[in-house]
Amino acid sequence: MTGIGIDIGGTNTKLLVADEKGNIVSVSRFPTEAEKGPENFIKRLAAAVAEIKNKCPEPPSAIGIGAAGDVDPEKGILRYAPNLKWHNVPLTKPVEDATGLHCVMENDANMAAWGAYVMELGRQPGCTALVLTMGTGIGSGIIINGALFHGATGTAGEAGHLTVERGGRLCNCGKRGCLEAYCGSVGIIRRASDVIPDQAEYIRKYNPGGIFDPYTLTKAYEAGDETAVKIWNDTGRYLGWGVADLILLFNPDYIVLTGGVSKARDKFLPSMLEVFKGQSISTPFEKVQIKASDNPELGSIGSALFGLEHLRG
Repeated sequence: MTGIGIDIGGTNTKLLVADEKGNIVSVSRFPTEAEKGPENFIKRLAAAVAEIKNKCPEPPSAIGIGAAGDVDPEKGILRYAPNLKWHNVPLTKPVEDATGLHCVMENDANMAAWGAYVMELGRQPGCTALVLTMGTGIGSGIIINGALFHGATGTAGEAGHLTVERGGRLCNCGKRGCLEAYCGSVGIIRRASDVIPDQAEYIRKYNPGGIFDPYTLTKAYEAGDETAVKIWNDTGRYLGWGVADLILLFNPDYIVLTGGVSKARDKFLPSMLEVFKGQSISTPFEKVQIKASDNPELGSIGSALFGLEHLRG
């Protein structure tokens, strides 16, 4: 069987068809245009589903939707999507009615977690894993004993909003000191901007033709720039503080890192592991394995696979 994974982004919505092994069959995109409202979006999504179905050798059996924000997975309602400015929007039932396919929806980080569990960890029975998506912000999903963990309201896994610095930097969520405000790409660049006033010169020196972003900081680190070294070391330390709390809470077999910032893992992992070494309760830190995925389609593949999983019950 194949499933359709749908990633609803603020600018574009991506559709990806994958088989049960995670092999990609087809990919397409269309503008999200959230300002036109959910009804208009669902109508255009149904047309995109019909189009991609026609490109597949076998018709897909299910749809999985990954959406950034607060999701009610049982009722299929997108309670709040800050990038879309939608509140309490039912999606799964209208999409099922419009496409004729079984549909399930999760937070996008949960879908990435399921993709990591299947693609990176091989569906290990009894596995417990924490998956961190390190992009603009920090998302996370939790796999416990081989199943996606939702918590009481479907909100479990908001690791990006763990407090790592009391009264610290303002996060986009409105709270201060969140992990995301220090280790998401926006947070990293904000910290870097405080100590690198002449950003144009910094770009010219380390990433000509580029922009002031984490990639520029990785190039500066590789050139031995002390400021960049400190920024990445601090990133690892903040990440270590947040992840250490999660390890003590869940005692996972694996931590899986994914997303654009995770590509710089060789720059920040050493200081993150130093935090682990300083923990007084050492057993879970000696057990846990750190893995990283460079699969850019992990979330979309996870959505397609989770839709099939949900279809089977």
